[in-house]
Amino acid sequence: MRLKSFTASTLPEAMRRVRDTLGADAVILSQQPSEDGTGVRVTAALEDQPHEDFDLASDTRAVRTLDEVSEALAFHRIPAGLCSRLLTRAAGLVAFDPLMALAGALDSEFSFTGLPEARPDRPLMLVGPPGAGKTVTAAKLCARARLAGKAVALVTMDAVKSGGLAQAAAFAEALGIRLVQAADSAALGAALAEVPADHGAIIDTVGGNALDAENMAQLAAAIAAARAEAALVLPSGGDAAECAETAIAYADCGARRLVVTRLDLTRRLAGPLSAAQAASLPLSAASASPEIAAGLTAVNPVALARLLLPGGMLADAAAPTERQAYG
Repeated sequence: MRLKSFTASTLPEAMRRVRDTLGADAVILSQQPSEDGTGVRVTAALEDQPHEDFDLASDTRAVRTLDEVSEALAFHRIPAGLCSRLLTRAAGLVAFDPLMALAGALDSEFSFTGLPEARPDRPLMLVGPPGAGKTVTAAKLCARARLAGKAVALVTMDAVKSGGLAQAAAFAEALGIRLVQAADSAALGAALAEVPADHGAIIDTVGGNALDAENMAQLAAAIAAARAEAALVLPSGGDAAECAETAIAYADCGARRLVVTRLDLTRRLAGPLSAAQAASLPLSAASASPEIAAGLTAVNPVALARLLLPGGMLADAAAPTERQAYG
């Protein structure tokens, strides 16, 4: 296994250098700010030898590592098929640190892509079941845009639930942003026309029912009408099979990313991992607090591995550090 660090001004540039140097099979182990604070440093690994050349049973360190990874996956109730693939990937990495072994396995099995900025020509729409945290997530994204000096408007379609519009209005007032209301997909185009041309738009939708085909068809129409980038907001802690089926339904409607919420209220992550895997949705962001100031945390393989291993917390995952993991 070869380890190499790459420094660049932006993450996409660093990733390009990784692929150019190590190829498409490189495993991303960590990403963090560069030492001078002006860019990003990505650490990647590439196997030097086939898996068959390694006698796993002869190395007790590797066996202990896989035992720890296996125990963590069992604790989270990861479904058998996904668990088996992750353990196979971890064994193939010949890693002697559970964090990096699991991070490498996760990087091979899942996609990790941050949430894009809401552009004037490409609104960001948050979809998902009732109570998933879409409105709070929308407010966090609006706050992120404001902190970055970007003009943004909050478009709410969530006037159905009790207090939904009042909550959105309170967030918009606190953030000093424009609030626009759209009753349904038919009114969404007119609502977006009210957003100034130089503003991005975050669209907060009413909670959907993945078991209702008509409801899902209406959601698909809303995504198409807005020409939006749709992200599924899903709370952690749900049943793995239910979360997988829900994610597939929303992906069929047009959701292309996954945001995981309520990490502060649950201990097991089989639900969101099964959702991401079943619907082929990139893991984009996570939230462990209903407080707007807490923001969202980008998800990467090391951050997710930290959450899965004993004692993992989102605060730890927010700033992964490079560790020596291979012998």
